[in-house]
Amino acid sequence: MVSKSPKVLIVSFDGGVWSNLKPIAEAGIMPNLKSLLETGRSCNLRSTIPPVTPPAWTAFMTGCNPGKSGVFDFYEYQQGTYNVSLTSSKSIQAPVLWKILSDNGLRVGVVDVPINYPPPEVNGYVVSGWERPSNKKTFTYPADLGMKLIEKLGDYPICLTTFDKQGTKDTDYLDKLIEITSKVGEGAVWLLENDPVDFFMVHFQTTDIIQHGFWNEIASLDFNSQNETMKKIWDFYRNLDRCLGMIKERLNEEGVFFLVSDHGFGPVKKRMAVNVWLKEHGYLKLKTDIATQLRTSVKSTAIKMVNKVDALARLKNRIRQKNQEEMEQRVLVPRASHDPIDYKETRAFSGIGTVYGTIQLNVIGRDPDGTVPKKEAEALKDEIIGRIENVKDPVSGEAFINKVCRKEEIFKGDHIEKIPDLVVIPNTGYYLFAGTQEKDLFHKSSHLSPGNHIEDGILLLAEKDPSKFDLSCADITDMLPTILNIFKIKVPEYLDGKSLLLQEATLVRKN
Repeated sequence: MVSKSPKVLIVSFDGGVWSNLKPIAEAGIMPNLKSLLETGRSCNLRSTIPPVTPPAWTAFMTGCNPGKSGVFDFYEYQQGTYNVSLTSSKSIQAPVLWKILSDNGLRVGVVDVPINYPPPEVNGYVVSGWERPSNKKTFTYPADLGMKLIEKLGDYPICLTTFDKQGTKDTDYLDKLIEITSKVGEGAVWLLENDPVDFFMVHFQTTDIIQHGFWNEIASLDFNSQNETMKKIWDFYRNLDRCLGMIKERLNEEGVFFLVSDHGFGPVKKRMAVNVWLKEHGYLKLKTDIATQLRTSVKSTAIKMVNKVDALARLKNRIRQKNQEEMEQRVLVPRASHDPIDYKETRAFSGIGTVYGTIQLNVIGRDPDGTVPKKEAEALKDEIIGRIENVKDPVSGEAFINKVCRKEEIFKGDHIEKIPDLVVIPNTGYYLFAGTQEKDLFHKSSHLSPGNHIEDGILLLAEKDPSKFDLSCADITDMLPTILNIFKIKVPEYLDGKSLLLQEATLVRKN
């Protein structure tokens, strides 16, 4: 039977981190959050390895590690090739929370949560997350809900359109983030008022976007600045808090409220291009033909010019506006369409991986142009691990790498083959990327993203007796079994997470 208002209500701030949110709330900018912190309970919520949006939200939805869920990064290899494609809801290989609740007769509402495009069929409704390419495509379930939202709000925001302007420091960009936040919040309230559900979750992607581009300003916690950009940043958080308050008001009196994030945020000291390191150590070779050199040179020069010359940037924006539909429907890939790696002469490469690094061996019989015999693969892994673990920041002398793990040491499950062979975990403040077409090994913090992901996200819960929950060591995979326990649904045995609800913990078996 459907509740008049949800029994479980979840708001998620992508990339939310207490080091920012608690001082902002305490300063009076987020009074609704401050009240929740005073009356509820909060803790850090440990993210996945890597602490990246797709695997983290998939872990939230499935209670499983990437080896079971099949989702490791923004991108995944197309089987039997070196090509990659954008991760989608079809990539998920384990039952998701909304499906489990639906199968148990509960009605669900899911708004803007990532990795829900194309939208899955549920008992209720789904509005796809940031990865939806266009409002001209079906981005909701049921399909006609999208048009209803557009009619109600005048538009429904597509976060992809903001990514191209990430790093822009003008207040117009911040106004756009505020507008997106408002429309998602107002859409959520309209749905809560007009279509009752037992479970409801709404996600705000803009909290991740603003921290990527404005980390230094936000982390300064300068609430008295008269700088227009700073004032607009605090306006963003005031508006976010307004949405939080409006949504929280719709909770059932007997219900449970959660505020969560998929990962946290921190400053970027330096970045390292993994493929440059592999090339310098003889594991990877690039094609040497003239066409490849020209493509790489032209691409690099064009990017630098557009980033440095305002006139070209303005021209680029006009072109984008004229071709908005094509831009919205583009497929994002981490490398150029012309792959410069010469796989026939390469033993190891980095193809996917954001925040943490990855290394994939080019194995004979597994990869199309494999060069490494299977019997030599483990020895080659040992060799690479021994070398890359010793990388140091050339300026500070600090160790760049925390540890390098074989995927089997971290993950388990039937889909572990979708994960690269080695996962390179950097030390705090350091980040890794593939960097196939880069010339330099080390890179300063990008003006486009001075902030980036860290492992600890946020968890806050509010209900009549929050002491029923054990928050001493909360992991993002724990959210699904906890929610199932609240609804008194038996928890599947294959999950990696445990219930945080103490009274029902006996229902859970940890693998």
